[in-house]
Amino acid sequence: MRLAGQAKGGFYPTPPRVVEYVRSLLFAPIRYGRNRNDIVRLIDPCCGPGDALRQLADSINRQVKVETYGVELHTERAQEAAEQLDHALSSDPFRCSIANRTFNLLWLNPPYDWDREDKRVEQAFLTHCSRYLEPDGVLVYIIPRNQLPTSARFLTTNYRRVRAWAFPEPEVEAFDQVVVLGVRKPQPRPDARAMRDLVESIDELTPLGNSLTPEYDVGISPPGPVMFTTRVIDFRKAVAEARKRGLWTQDEITEAFWPPTDLTARPLMPLRKGHLAMLVAAGFLDNLELETPDPGSGSGTGSRVLVKGQTKKEMVLVEEGETHDVYREQLRTSVVTLDLDSGRIERIEA
Repeated sequence: MRLAGQAKGGFYPTPPRVVEYVRSLLFAPIRYGRNRNDIVRLIDPCCGPGDALRQLADSINRQVKVETYGVELHTERAQEAAEQLDHALSSDPFRCSIANRTFNLLWLNPPYDWDREDKRVEQAFLTHCSRYLEPDGVLVYIIPRNQLPTSARFLTTNYRRVRAWAFPEPEVEAFDQVVVLGVRKPQPRPDARAMRDLVESIDELTPLGNSLTPEYDVGISPPGPVMFTTRVIDFRKAVAEARKRGLWTQDEITEAFWPPTDLTARPLMPLRKGHLAMLVAAGFLDNLELETPDPGSGSGTGSRVLVKGQTKKEMVLVEEGETHDVYREQLRTSVVTLDLDSGRIERIEA
């Protein structure tokens, strides 16, 4: 891959004019039967920021409801796609769980490169993602012209009415790309003649342009949930989801664990010294700064102290016997004070 392509992660967006020309090759989806909730499902496993699929969906949405699904490995582009598409995953398409034979149109503009085994990445995406298309679903496959022979056998085995068009001028000058359209066969069946015709047409492809007429019918599907998820946990997304819908969003939980700080209660009667001692020993006043009045002036502050109380159980020997000793549990209470002015520490035990 060229250095410029590596910098972009192999991402070469489809020009808007090419998307418009491809749309002119598609018949407007028509609802069959009486179910007004039927939809068209479009999927793009290399969606980038989602521009191409969004443009295509907007042009189809005039006739029937459309749902868009996109997968993008690049994090920032995946975030942009999430704002444009109905469903978007920030993931490697090969590490996703996506329903097979479910989508009406597969828009596939894969990275142009070799993999680690010296095989073409475009072909790997084609063989992997074709399973998402329903029988009679439409494939839109965008690749460099010189890679068309590599995919010709798979295309003509798994698709019928396979035909390629060249990019128009001046877009074709960048990578000499072609757009291949085909209709998914219910079952794979080799077609040697179709493969030969496709390969022989590589140098005489008709450019995309304004004179195109619809040739491919995009079907519709019944509504309902579709499996579309990644098999890899995105921890940032999981944390965001937990903050949005997790257990801690329930008021009864948060109030139980973290009661409001401004919630105060006033006792019916003044507390006695014994009550205050119990509060200190129980730890309710831990790390609280207490001030005592200055005995000389009668007003203002005297010493300032921090207190920490503790109550624990101890086993105390109460009776020694010939065969056994008798122990009894006793509560030991201690209070530690730290004078903030002098630094003096005092310990009181009871």
